[in-house]
Amino acid sequence: MQTELLMAGFGGQGILFLGDLVARTAMAQGMHVTYMPTYGVAMRGGTANCVVIMSDEPIGSPVMNEPDVALILNQQSFDKFQPVIKKGGMIVANSAMVSPDTFTRNNDLKLVMTSATDISREVTGREQSTNMAALGAWLATDDTLSIETVEETLRANLHPSKHALLEPNIETIRAGMAAVTSAATTA
Repeated sequence: MQTELLMAGFGGQGILFLGDLVARTAMAQGMHVTYMPTYGVAMRGGTANCVVIMSDEPIGSPVMNEPDVALILNQQSFDKFQPVIKKGGMIVANSAMVSPDTFTRNNDLKLVMTSATDISREVTGREQSTNMAALGAWLATDDTLSIETVEETLRANLHPSKHALLEPNIETIRAGMAAVTSAATTA
């Protein structure tokens, strides 16, 4: 089993932190992992994306072929990456910044719209955990990573200066999961 996960947004949304967390979690679960971040010349506000490849076998290249899943936090990234997602794959998109009207692959991709920005605001009072809400939305739809290992990895790797953000981030991940689970049961 190999999963290619693309995370994309703009600088300041925590895309690279999200990718690092996913990669470390996959390693903690015993997977082979590659992590490749990229970002524009201006970190805050510029483009930012990263690819994490997770596999139960050695990975030949860190280069993304066709991502199975994309976590996309803004419209520009949605427009850019929607065409490259593997047929039968999935996009988790932040509905606070992505219009579902621009989704053109209804017949071969699953689209999960969740207002990650609003979830972050509701849980933390700020937008800084939008990335964690999107992660939670993906975790609710896929069993590649366990929420327990994500939480353990976050606890073990969050810089001490950011420890006040630990529990709010975990709450936001769980709220992202709950939003998708709730939407699935009411649909």
